[in-house]
Amino acid sequence: MSDIAYALGRVAASVVFVVFGYIQVTTIANYVGHAAVLKFVADTGKILSPVMVAWSVAMIDLIGGLLLLIGFKTRWVAPVMLVFVALTIWYAHPFWTMEGAARATNQAHALKNLAIMGALLIFAAYGGGRYSVDGMRRGRA
Repeated sequence: MSDIAYALGRVAASVVFVVFGYIQVTTIANYVGHAAVLKFVADTGKILSPVMVAWSVAMIDLIGGLLLLIGFKTRWVAPVMLVFVALTIWYAHPFWTMEGAARATNQAHALKNLAIMGALLIFAAYGGGRYSVDGMRRGRA
């Protein structure tokens, strides 16, 4: 695989995190009452507040996405994002509990997230690539 294709793949995979992170940060009130946030809060025994969880989700999306975008600490960021995406499937897109159009829509989102998880596994294994902060700092070809 060419270095440029790998870099473009890393950029493409990171865009969804950056965009949603930005949207979440700029409309955080919409996410505080989101069903997935409230379910996560309940599952943690209400130790965390919905505000804290919503801000944590927004920051993981935005900061993790930006780190992937530039390829900084990629082998550390990718596994964190992989777990985050898996939790997103579990809490935000539990299609297996739904029927009809809601099931189809959430199954599509879950499968999209599964594809993103595949990309994150590759980044965890191989790092950011040549055209990344990680690659340039190591002087790798």
